[in-house]
Amino acid sequence: MVFDLLYVKKGCLYMAEEETFFEVRAGEYVILVPGREHYGNRECAEDTSFIWLHFTIGQYQLVEKEEVSWHDLIQREATYVEAAQYVFYVPQHGNVKQRERIEQLLEHIVDLNEYSAPDSPLKQQLYFSEFLLQLQKQALHIPTASENVSAEAVRYIQEHYREPFDMKMLAQALRFHPDYITRCMQKTLGMSAIQYVHYYRLAKAKKRLAETNDTVDAIAKQVGFEDGAYFSRLFKKIEGITPTEYRRTVHRT
Repeated sequence: MVFDLLYVKKGCLYMAEEETFFEVRAGEYVILVPGREHYGNRECAEDTSFIWLHFTIGQYQLVEKEEVSWHDLIQREATYVEAAQYVFYVPQHGNVKQRERIEQLLEHIVDLNEYSAPDSPLKQQLYFSEFLLQLQKQALHIPTASENVSAEAVRYIQEHYREPFDMKMLAQALRFHPDYITRCMQKTLGMSAIQYVHYYRLAKAKKRLAETNDTVDAIAKQVGFEDGAYFSRLFKKIEGITPTEYRRTVHRT
């Protein structure tokens, strides 16, 4: 059984499944069930970009929306000879609360299609499992203190990413100790503040590499890197290819 997952990064997508209609806006997703008729029921009224994935599940069941807890997910406790077994309750359509983390996971899955490394399919499965886990976690609980602090840090970084990053300035703006902010972001996003700065700057750089003819050095400065050589090294370290190679790859597709 092959499912379709559509996640909208910008704009709004209008999809129908049989007689059910979905308006999937930026930061939202919809999962389309196999064996049903799917179609776009309206043209996009604005510039819209989205990520489209296919995935398979051996067994599934469609249920009415209900309140569930972590206890409801456990089907079998772990023993010395058998692993624990869980079942997920994931809404068919919803918004994501940690857009940066979700988009990072989905973009990693898509980007791995460009590489033929033997471990690429395994990495895609791991990223997708983490994506499903994030959806399940947000469906089950209200934001924690760590998530609230991380959200504030993310907002600050996105507003100031072009400026030199200073952890002290972030701590002063949020009125929390730098170590506490780091712990919150590691727990919630799986990365530190400086790692998130790099992730966000590189995401902006990749967009400019794909959509403009600006030089690599010019783009580096536009997204907050004063040193173009350092930007290129960091890009290669994180993305696995140089900015120039990335631009060529995007323009070939």
